[in-house]
Amino acid sequence: MSRYSAWSKKKAVRTGSSEPHLALAPVSPWTHTLVLSGELNHRSAHVLEAEIDRVCEEGVTAIIVDLRGLTDIDSTGVAVIAFRSGLCRRRGYDFTLIPGSAAVHSAFEQAGMLDLLPFAADEVAASEP
Repeated sequence: MSRYSAWSKKKAVRTGSSEPHLALAPVSPWTHTLVLSGELNHRSAHVLEAEIDRVCEEGVTAIIVDLRGLTDIDSTGVAVIAFRSGLCRRRGYDFTLIPGSAAVHSAFEQAGMLDLLPFAADEVAASEP
């Protein structure tokens, strides 16, 4: 059950006063971590997009994308992560990236995305040589 469907089943009930009675459904946070491995490029980026869509439909409240297992990423992979990050945040989902190798880090740097994407600060220091 998604966090929104639980809310849609609750309705304001009028009591003796003119003020509606409001009942809020509890929502528990749900973080999902996507661990990437191999190459994220123009041939594989659609798999990441589909998986992000799937977990959002299931009611996730936060997504972590772990880049530590990537061996390579091209401009399409960087663009997909940047677009999905923005889309998730606009839709109310938390979105965090765990940085990968120096080569992966360089691809984000070359694209000018390092300061624009939500990299986990603790992991940045841990991933640097």
